[in-house]
Order: sequence, then structure tokens, then C-alpha cells
Amino acid sequence: MYRVLEYTIFFVAVVLLQSLLFDNLLFSSVIMPLYYVVFVVLLPVKMNRFWLLVLGTLLGQVMDFSMGTAGLNTIATAAVAFIRPMAMNLLMGKDVAHENIPYGGAIDPRSFILFASMLVFVHHSLFYGFESLGSHFFYTVGKVILSSLATIVLVVLTARLFRRLVG
Repeated sequence: MYRVLEYTIFFVAVVLLQSLLFDNLLFSSVIMPLYYVVFVVLLPVKMNRFWLLVLGTLLGQVMDFSMGTAGLNTIATAAVAFIRPMAMNLLMGKDVAHENIPYGGAIDPRSFILFASMLVFVHHSLFYGFESLGSHFFYTVGKVILSSLATIVLVVLTARLFRRLVG
């Protein structure tokens, strides 16, 4: 596997940032970034699908334990890990074939932002959709959109830093 130590440290850092900072930081009642999805977004490009699903599910379970959400994170994160290879092929195509991580190098920044936005939006839609279970439809849609925007900004900033550290 590609750089196991760096990704282990990244996993722990993402979990700690979400648990200690973003879960306790109140922007408003509709903006709650679920930052931990950045781990799945920035996993190596050529990662085996099995390990992608295992790591996505593990991340979701750790976050469920941390946040007390009884499976919401696991469902959303496993789904994002499942669609990630398809989204990468659809939105980045051949540009990503020679890269280690899906950001920088030959990859167009707009393609990465679109890729990350798609994954974050899917994640947040599943998470907040299951959280509300259909009640308060417009509030949930607003929460998905605003929280996704906040998370996308954090993901792009992290990707720039991660590219310098690992890339």
C-alpha cells in the first residue's frame, strides 16, 4: 500500500480534528462541516476497491462512535468510498492515471474541485437525509448545501496542504 504511515497519521488527524474541533465549533444550526470525508477524497488514486471500502467503512464506524450517530457516518462514508472510483473516472479521466493522489500535478484544479464536491455532496445528502428522515425537508436541504460548501472549502485547503506534504 502507498505510504501507510502517512495515511495512518492523516486518518488519526482527520478523526481528531472532526471530533475535537468541528463537532464543537458552532457556525450556525445549518452549517456543520463533516470534515472527515477528506480522508476518502484524498486516498491514493490506484487504491484497491476492497481497501477503499474497508477504510471508508472503518472511518465511518470510528466517527459514529465518536459522534454517537448509530451508523449514519458508516452509511454515508461507505457510499462515498464505493462511488469514488466511478466519480474519479467520470470527472478526471486519464488526467489522474499517473498521479498518486487526486490533486495537483497533471490534474486540473477545477476537475478536483468538482470531484471533491460530488463526493462531499453525496456524503452530506446521505448523512443529513438519514438524520432527518424526511422531516423538515427545506431545512435539511439548506443544511446539506451550506454544510457541503463549508466542507468543500476545508477539503480544498487540506488537499493543497496534503499535496505539499505527501505528493
